[in-house]
Amino acid sequence: MGNYSVNQKTVEGHPTYHLIDAKRKMDFGLAPGIGNFGYEFKVNAKDALHFPDTFADYLPKRSLNGGIPLMAPFANRIDGEQYYFQGKKYLLNDSLGNIIRARGSNLPIHGLLVRDPRWKVAKSGASSKEGAFVVSRLEFYRYPDLMAQFPFAHSWEVTYRLQDGKLECTTKVKNLSASNMPVHFGYHPYFCPDGPRDGWTLHLAGRKHWVVSGTLIPTGELEPAETFLPSATGILTLGEASIDGAFTDLERDAKGLAHFWVAGKTRKIEVVFDPGYNVAIAYAPLDREFVCLEPQTGPTNAFNLQHEGKIQDLIILGPGKSYRARFWIIPTGF
Repeated sequence: MGNYSVNQKTVEGHPTYHLIDAKRKMDFGLAPGIGNFGYEFKVNAKDALHFPDTFADYLPKRSLNGGIPLMAPFANRIDGEQYYFQGKKYLLNDSLGNIIRARGSNLPIHGLLVRDPRWKVAKSGASSKEGAFVVSRLEFYRYPDLMAQFPFAHSWEVTYRLQDGKLECTTKVKNLSASNMPVHFGYHPYFCPDGPRDGWTLHLAGRKHWVVSGTLIPTGELEPAETFLPSATGILTLGEASIDGAFTDLERDAKGLAHFWVAGKTRKIEVVFDPGYNVAIAYAPLDREFVCLEPQTGPTNAFNLQHEGKIQDLIILGPGKSYRARFWIIPTGF
C-alpha cells in the first residue's frame, strides 16, 4: 500500500472508513451509515472541515451543521409541498419522516438522504496508483419510503478518493426505471479556515447570481455576481459580510474546471467543480466560524423552475442512463 491506506474503525457505535495519506498527513473520515457522511478531514492534525458535534448530537438534528452532507434527490429548497416533472405533479409526505424543513420558511430542504442509514460500502482500497478510496452505494428504488417521495427508480454510487493532496468526490446516479427522471443533487461542505473570520478571503468562480425571493427561492432572474457581492469574482474579504447566495455561469479553465476557494491566516481550501456541477452556493453566516462552498447540478428548486419555464437546462436522464459529477477539495497551508 505504501503511502496510502484505508482504516476501518467504530466511532460512537458507527462503522467509519478513514482514507489515509501518511506522507501528507491527511485523514478523511466517512460514516456510510449516516447518509454516507464525510465527517472529518484532518491535515497535519488540523481540521479542514467544520464539524463540532458528536454523532450523538448530530443525528437527532434536522438541520445541517457540518461535514460534507449529500443533498439528494433534490438540493436545497423546494418552494412548496409538491414538485413537477414533465407536466406531472408529485406530492411530498411529511408523515414518512424523511423531509427536512428550512428554518423560518418551513420549506422542504436538502433532499431525503442526509442521514439515511442504508448506504453500503461496495469497495475500498489503497495503492500508489489509485490512492486511498471507498465506494458507497444506495439502491434508492428498494425503499418504499424514499420512492413515495421521489418515485423514480434509481441508484446512487459515491466514490471518495484521497490522492496527490486532493480529496475527490465522484457521484454517479443511474436511472433504473422505464421512463425519464429528473436529476438534481449537490453537497454542502463546511470549511474552517484559521485566523479571525473578518480577515478570511473568498473567491467565487460564478459570474452570475440567482436573484431570490424572501424565502431564498430563485425567481428565474440572473444578475452579475458583483451586483450581489462586490469583488465576488476577485478576492473578497469577508469582514462583516453575511453571505447566502447561489452563483452560475461558472468561470472554467481549459479543462472545464471551476475553481472556488476560501483562505484564512495561513490555511487555504480550494473547491474545484467539474462540468457536472453548474451552480455553487456560498454560505458564510456572520455568527458562525465556517464557510460553505457547495456544488449543485442546478439551481435551487430546479424541478419547479423548469416546470414554470424559468430554466431550460434541468438534467433529464433517459431509461438506463447515468449522470456523473465530480468535485475536489484541496487544502494547503495546514
